Amino acid sequence: MACSFYLQSTILNEKYKLFTQLNPEQLKQKQAFCNVLVRYVPHLAVEYCAELVIFHKINLLVEKERKTKYGDYSPHNGKGNRISINYNLSKFDFLITFIHELAHHTTFVKYGNRHDPHGEEWKNEFQRNMIPFFEHETLFPSDLKAAIARHMRNPKYTHSADVKLLQVLKKYDERKANITVLADLPNGTLFKMKGFDDVLKKIEKLRTYILCETLSNKKYRVHAMVEVTLVENQTNK
Repeated sequence: MACSFYLQSTILNEKYKLFTQLNPEQLKQKQAFCNVLVRYVPHLAVEYCAELVIFHKINLLVEKERKTKYGDYSPHNGKGNRISINYNLSKFDFLITFIHELAHHTTFVKYGNRHDPHGEEWKNEFQRNMIPFFEHETLFPSDLKAAIARHMRNPKYTHSADVKLLQVLKKYDERKANITVLADLPNGTLFKMKGFDDVLKKIEKLRTYILCETLSNKKYRVHAMVEVTLVENQTNK
């Protein structure tokens, strides 16, 4: 049974085609992967992602949310090459994370352990693996495509360190449409955040982080995209 979702245009031309023809078992695997991936990646990317999983013999696991990472990669852990990704990412976020982790795999295949985890070899592989998706004309909205292009010039160890990219991704995540993040607030605003009891005041933007302080003048660096709640009494600015 063929997948109902597929990438048109350049992504399936001869330059990027992974298989000449899938055998019956591979077709069955592909359909199964498509049925799962359609819940997690943009529909135009479903079929190609499924073929990438089959081609690279990846064990792809969708995990519960982990606060410290979006995904990870483990080579040869006794069950083959394993990629895990948090279930609660938006579809664009999930796709970027998948390609990020796939790049760890293709880097490992080429260089083994003889490379820095997020060094030049990995950056080159991340860029190379992103090209088929990036060259598709309608997969990404124009503003997101521009933000990804900037990010891919020198990709970071995690795209959570790229605030400009995260701000654009937030626009296309329905679950975050009504969420206020620290970057949205003007300097001087009082706020609270989960897991921290004190009221904080936004002072100034650094890079990925924003300098904040408590009402007792203790200073903290807080990630620009952390979810916040406004404090009703704003008289202590």
